Amino acid sequence: MEQKLTEQQALEFNALFNGACERMKSLVYLDGIRAKPVGFWGKIKLRSSIKDLQRCLEMVPAHWQAMVFLGKAYQRMGSYAEALAMFERAMEIESVNSAIPREASLTAALIRNIDKAIQYSAIANERKPNDYTLLSNHALNLLLGKRDEEARSVIGQALGLAPEDKVNQRISLMINEVISGKRKRPNPEDVIG
Repeated sequence: MEQKLTEQQALEFNALFNGACERMKSLVYLDGIRAKPVGFWGKIKLRSSIKDLQRCLEMVPAHWQAMVFLGKAYQRMGSYAEALAMFERAMEIESVNSAIPREASLTAALIRNIDKAIQYSAIANERKPNDYTLLSNHALNLLLGKRDEEARSVIGQALGLAPEDKVNQRISLMINEVISGKRKRPNPEDVIG
């Protein structure tokens, strides 16, 4: 059951949420993981945002947007288990958005839970079929999970949708080289960043 906030509580919630998101703006990518180190002031901003977003969830426990931003903040701090937990909670509430399972997939791969990474990238593809970027993410997860022929098939689908996409071409080459033995199987850190 959704709790009703008073007008004052709603103003406080919005101030906390908007402030946290604003502080995070230059520190996180909403469409992936940023590999560059955060730095001292960035960590301070992220910790402050985490505190405010946690307060938002105390006020509105089912606010999936706060969960996603909290997951992104944890992800950026390198706290991948906490980030994954937030993305998983958000996926339970929001069943249409494909970005949430994509983020869960990337994060699961980074903690080397490849089965979950594959599961979540498959969910992202179900939520947004024919998105060549989601297909390429799924193909990489399949490769990490040693499901090479499936990976080759999925990247083939991605290339069918976007044959000129350089990222998909590189992923296809990587998959084929791993399958042929010309290349060592990558680790998650090699392909995510």
